[in-house]
Amino acid sequence: MDNVANSRRRPGDSVRHLTVVRDDHQPNLQPRRPDQSRPEQSRPEQSRPEQSRPEQSHHQRAHHQQELWDNQEPDRLARLRELAVTTGAPADTIQLIDNAATAGDALDLLTSAGLLPDDETAMTGMLSWFSPLLEAGCDQVEAEVCGAEFIGEIRRAAPADTDITELLTDIVGQLGAYPIPESLAMARVLAVLGPPSVREAAAHAASRLAAAGLTDPPWAAGLGAPKPGPFFGYGDIYGEQRSVVLAFRYGRKRHALMVLIDYVLGGGVKDCSVVDYTDGLRRNCHALGSEPDVRFSDLDGAQAREILDAALAAPPCPLHPDQAEDVENYLDLLAARVALLPGGWSATTRKATGQHGSAGGGAATIAPASGAGNGRISRGRQADAHIGAVWQAPRNVHRLKVTLRGVKPPIWRRLEVPSDISLTRLNTVIQQSFGWQNSHPHLFETPVGRYGSYEPDLDIRSGASKKLSAVADWPGDKILYVYDFGDYWEHDVLVEAVQPAQPGVAYPQCTSGRRACPPEDSGGPWGYGEMLKTLASPRHENHAEMLQWLGISAPGEFDPEQFDVAAVRRLLARKAAILIRS
Repeated sequence: MDNVANSRRRPGDSVRHLTVVRDDHQPNLQPRRPDQSRPEQSRPEQSRPEQSRPEQSHHQRAHHQQELWDNQEPDRLARLRELAVTTGAPADTIQLIDNAATAGDALDLLTSAGLLPDDETAMTGMLSWFSPLLEAGCDQVEAEVCGAEFIGEIRRAAPADTDITELLTDIVGQLGAYPIPESLAMARVLAVLGPPSVREAAAHAASRLAAAGLTDPPWAAGLGAPKPGPFFGYGDIYGEQRSVVLAFRYGRKRHALMVLIDYVLGGGVKDCSVVDYTDGLRRNCHALGSEPDVRFSDLDGAQAREILDAALAAPPCPLHPDQAEDVENYLDLLAARVALLPGGWSATTRKATGQHGSAGGGAATIAPASGAGNGRISRGRQADAHIGAVWQAPRNVHRLKVTLRGVKPPIWRRLEVPSDISLTRLNTVIQQSFGWQNSHPHLFETPVGRYGSYEPDLDIRSGASKKLSAVADWPGDKILYVYDFGDYWEHDVLVEAVQPAQPGVAYPQCTSGRRACPPEDSGGPWGYGEMLKTLASPRHENHAEMLQWLGISAPGEFDPEQFDVAAVRRLLARKAAILIRS
């Protein structure tokens, strides 16, 4: 999603990236600009690491000296070293850590070497993130986007097991020592977008700074309370994905949050961005809804909240790095906006049910999803009957005949798979049904492009987001599946039928097939044919070598006519799902 409603940074301004600079008790954060190149380990003469650490207080140093006798000290030192390695510190910095007896000693050595900034420098760097909000003309949306991106940077910078609520609380607690306009701007924004406990602390900090004589920027009035509506969205009829648009306005300026929810990947937020709202946005969404496989719908506030509460309760599921960055940046803003809508689950309810997918939590790391899931629709806890009616629409099944080219007698499998199965998942089904080991790249040649093992140089796009019905939707349609670009095993994938899923039946399933799969790396159809000839001829000069290569002692141990459909069905059943409950 394109982010149209930009934060206050002007074109050409450096975006401040925050990096973790400490991992003892309360990690501090230090802004880093992308134009400051990170020293590489192959160039040890560049001694100042981009991942800086603030100087410890005398009390903290004494505490670390005491921990010399603590049996957990080696673990602290190891975690400090791991953090330095993962954040790209140069070799000489890591060597200083290796020479230290404790984590406290390591920080002292790094400080003495001039590799760490002091606490004031680190805090001032974070406050500078909010300097653009002091410019004339800055409005509420720009302030919120700037603050959301700040929280997103902290989420990316923090170690995976770090609670960002504690980090933000620690930062807010230091604002009173810096009575400058940037501190008040940070406090006002975090009082709206931060996790609940942070909001309260930030509101108190803002009140104290204002009482000390600082003047609120004009955008602070009404911050976090835009007027909501309209709401609408569209989704595919298979229940795979849904986009929801939430429009709001401050005065005459309108904006919207566009949210992509992926039910195949667990029902969480897959992408989220802030855009300028225009009437053309709704027209474009409505036009998409006129396509055969897509449904457009207007939503009232309660319906929109039901959908998004469920999505926020599930773990985020971005598939690509840019989606992960969008979700990290705007998930907190989305949660704040959803809280303005009527009805739905409250944050308290989500906490009580143990759901931690929303931005109000702390330590969850948002990363691209590793796969396309199992095809089931996961909708968090319970959604209302209206949502269920939309996403429990009739599910269709493709009956496929997959035939290996160039081999006689033919080797084939007949499969029944969900029509909305992703090509990535279909690859797994074909691999398991034939008996391949999935140890080589693959691709699907389709009328709309090449999908498979992501290879941009070969113009092969990822198959994780492309469903079967989008490339072969009618009986008689055929696509080509290629496995192993060396041996180049070609399979014809023919759609024999498209029919409703049977109640109580789990898909995918294999219903029939013929003959065994060739061994991996046997040289393609020609090589496989030569292998069979060699096995059938005990006098062949390569007969003994072929037996050894196959790991068998007699030719009869490899039966090219063997196919066990029951074994394949059991294998596929491990990740099969019932599409229609009886």
